[in-house]
Amino acid sequence: MKRYNLAIILLFLILQQVNLFADIKPVQIKAKTIYPGNKTSVRMESEKVVIDLYNDSSVVKCSFNMKNLGEYEKLQIGFPEMDFYHYHLISESEKLNRFEVKENGKAIKFYLSDSLKNNKEFRRKIDSYQIIQDWYLWDGEFEKGESKTIEVQYSLPFGMLYKSNKRFFTYLLSTGANWKGTIGKAEIIINLKDIAMDSIISQQPNGSVIGNNQLTWTFLDFEPTTNNDIKVYYNSSKILYKGKKRNPPVFIVDGELEKEFDLEKIEPNDIVSIEVIKNPEETKKYTKQNNGVIKIYTKGFVLTKLKRIIKSRTKEKIILPEYDKLKEDYCLFVNEEEIDFAKIIGIKTKSVAKLEIIDSKDEQNKIMIELEK
Repeated sequence: MKRYNLAIILLFLILQQVNLFADIKPVQIKAKTIYPGNKTSVRMESEKVVIDLYNDSSVVKCSFNMKNLGEYEKLQIGFPEMDFYHYHLISESEKLNRFEVKENGKAIKFYLSDSLKNNKEFRRKIDSYQIIQDWYLWDGEFEKGESKTIEVQYSLPFGMLYKSNKRFFTYLLSTGANWKGTIGKAEIIINLKDIAMDSIISQQPNGSVIGNNQLTWTFLDFEPTTNNDIKVYYNSSKILYKGKKRNPPVFIVDGELEKEFDLEKIEPNDIVSIEVIKNPEETKKYTKQNNGVIKIYTKGFVLTKLKRIIKSRTKEKIILPEYDKLKEDYCLFVNEEEIDFAKIIGIKTKSVAKLEIIDSKDEQNKIMIELEK
């Protein structure tokens, strides 16, 4: 895990910092009294979101009016947890608790999902940014016909593009789509606290009301999609310190040396493996400059190499699914030891003595590779 740390820090400094908020979402309890996959009968009658947007932070206060249109229901309610995206600055928002939730005015306990606490594979994906968020969860109960008001307060530092004074804020209405039916009414208000209106570069969707250093959107009886997500880009009035000029590292992507490489062209979810090489003796293999080497391998590259190995060692026509589906349906063994698919990168085709694919109806299919001794 440690070998990823520097790479991840570097990637997220190079890519961008994000300031993003989202609607609450119903999550069915996986217990005997609730059947997985059942749709909730709870509707979001209305929501009001007030955002105090500062140069260096944001404070979001949400009020959701919910009503159960069906029988008694017990469910989990979730809200995205995205703390790992951001700079940790002393700001207006840090004077408040990072996250608070109330039901009918009463503070309730919340927790992180078990997947983050107990699942090592999920934790690895979080740490390597293959998964970009986890959820705050709390248990909710709705009697037949019951109405409740849920209040959420959440705060984060600013969202910023790398080496730029352009900053942005996003509120995702689309995550509220899992509630029963449509959302009756949604009002989103952004108060520009220490940001001048003429600093706004762009805002979407269209249709906002602008005035008194405030942006307001109103939606009526709608099924939220990404087209309803609120996005505001603005120029910061603060000078960004860029630090001393440094030589960029050399990037090797899918085995190819990239002289001028833009990391923004790669989606973090497409990355399978990252390796940072700092040892001067090792970096000499790739560059004469002593500025480090970053090796990145993508899902497409790993899948292509696996297909080539299979094709060279079997006469059968094997059709493999895309990478994510491959990891769900198959497991990879080398010399009878299960390994991650990313490690296929280090296996040379000529070193493979034997390859066998074992199909299974009850569990994952197995790709068995035996290497030359």
